[in-house]
Amino acid sequence: MKKEVWIIGVDPPCSRCDLTRQRAERLAKEMGTLVSVRDLTYSDSEARKFAESIEKELGTAKDVVQRAGIEMDWNHVAAVYENPPSAPEDIDIIDGPAQKWSPELDEALRPCQLKAESVGLLMTPIVVVQGEVKHQGSVPSIEQLKSWLA
Repeated sequence: MKKEVWIIGVDPPCSRCDLTRQRAERLAKEMGTLVSVRDLTYSDSEARKFAESIEKELGTAKDVVQRAGIEMDWNHVAAVYENPPSAPEDIDIIDGPAQKWSPELDEALRPCQLKAESVGLLMTPIVVVQGEVKHQGSVPSIEQLKSWLA
């Protein structure tokens, strides 16, 4: 049976959504399993219908901030994005927006990730495997992705 993986992100892709997609696609090829990786945006009707089926909505960190009323230092987030303090462990095989990701970026957005589900949102990037949300709101590790694709 072919395993279907959805990466739900934004368009154009941000660094976090792009890295999640690139890693999932690469791992699917490396593992030699029957895995199909689909790249969807959080505004796609299919992605929205899925979210509705689990009584959630899809959104970004900014949507979480707005809905939850939390304070965010967007200047800090922008600075970390523009000048990543560290690089992804697989920087040698990624390109595009993914190269701007750093663990510090996910850490800067962690308050949004932690609050998202409590206000009814799944925050991009979202990883769905066989119709089950496995991860939302940050870039999952390569090891996590491997375990979900296996």
